[in-house]
Amino acid sequence: MVERAFMVRAGNDNELVEDFESRSLVAISWAELGDVSEIRSYDEMKSQFNAIDAYSKHNDRHIAQSAGQVHRFAVEMEEGHLVLSYDKTEREYLIGQVTGDYEWEPGDHPPGYPHVRRVDWKDSISRDVFTTATKNTLGSTLTVFSLDDRLDEIRAVLAGNIPDGSEDDEESVPFVDEVANQADELISDILANMDPFVFEELVAAVLRAMGYHAKKTRDRQDRGIDVIAHPDALGFEEPYIKVQVKRQQSTVGSPDMRAFTGTLGNGERGLFVSTGGYTKDARDAARTAEQRVTLIDRDAFIDLLIQHYDELEAEYQATVPLKRVYIPSQDPPLKE
Repeated sequence: MVERAFMVRAGNDNELVEDFESRSLVAISWAELGDVSEIRSYDEMKSQFNAIDAYSKHNDRHIAQSAGQVHRFAVEMEEGHLVLSYDKTEREYLIGQVTGDYEWEPGDHPPGYPHVRRVDWKDSISRDVFTTATKNTLGSTLTVFSLDDRLDEIRAVLAGNIPDGSEDDEESVPFVDEVANQADELISDILANMDPFVFEELVAAVLRAMGYHAKKTRDRQDRGIDVIAHPDALGFEEPYIKVQVKRQQSTVGSPDMRAFTGTLGNGERGLFVSTGGYTKDARDAARTAEQRVTLIDRDAFIDLLIQHYDELEAEYQATVPLKRVYIPSQDPPLKE
């Protein structure tokens, strides 16, 4: 048997931790799936989710993520593997060892959590004992996830050896930066899969949120210009801004840039938005253009979107649904 470790959360809000400990088990919900003891592969698990009305209405990412968690619990987890569960009231991790096969127990307690694994709990370990890197891993919001890359540290802690986290803490990325980077990548995923015409509308909406009067042009009249914007409602004030929008993976080259700058007349400014970025020649062409041109790549657009999100019209917030959360602006100070 290959040594492995898994985290299983004690319900949605820590409500099952006493049951887990007193009944020597871990359990997960997804009750509508039924008994999955005959399922042996991840693809079979996904098919089971897609066959259930309660789950098939979810998007592909949600189904894939849920199927992965149940597969880890019912198939990958084996007798002898380590399992952790968090008691957030005490800020302690229960650490135990799986003692048997997957069980389907729909009539057993806790109700609504019929997928069960029996566990021999070995110890309770304070969260503060672990290194920053391990605490970040343990902080995942998934119900079931692998801790294989932290197995050595977990075994050491279980044996009473407190890890020296000084080197780990010095090299680890601050949590706030890690979360921000992950959020940017997830937003980028949404933009990458957005219809190009919807993305053009979103660019116009962000400009309106910034205080400009902006609208998407009519396709047959745009001559390569996707959005027009200006400071006042009637369009009398300068600058008159022409915007070209490219939602693509490839970089914009100098021919496209020169074609764009050629549409700019006196008193007009250019704004080029490209999620794929720009070649050096394209940037040079924009810099030497007769009229001023501003370039916005994917990261810069995401920054603008986040900065002006609260002022964005509701229909466009719905295209990139974001939620404001508060996290520590820095990791806890190192212990001496």
